[in-house]
Amino acid sequence: MNTPRRLLYFQALENYLRSFQLLRGATPKEVRAHNHDFAERLDVCKAKGLKLPKEVEDYIRSPVRKKEYVRIRYDFRLDDQDTLDKMQRTMERLRGVVAEVEGTIGRAIEASNPDFIVLDGIKLTMIAGSATFKAWS
Repeated sequence: MNTPRRLLYFQALENYLRSFQLLRGATPKEVRAHNHDFAERLDVCKAKGLKLPKEVEDYIRSPVRKKEYVRIRYDFRLDDQDTLDKMQRTMERLRGVVAEVEGTIGRAIEASNPDFIVLDGIKLTMIAGSATFKAWS
């Protein structure tokens, strides 16, 4: 079943975009202001210099994304076979979008020459202007 995995991909996408906002100097309050609006968050990231392929941006901006995220998070029925089949068909695309965003933002973090610590074998990267560390592999 891909339902929990799909939710995790959506959360990863949102967290990568949040990380980019923090990297570019946004405050935690500014980051939280966008809630789960992927298109709005992408607009802010683009204004701060994020460059993604057009097809990735189009996927993130789709009005379907917000509805899909809310539905999978709060209103998902495990016995709805039509929804399960549709989600299975789109899982690869979501996985590809998240991988593209991860790579792009990962390179931006590395290019910023962040401070980091290693804790229990996990590299934790300090985001500029923040007092928190983010796990990064």
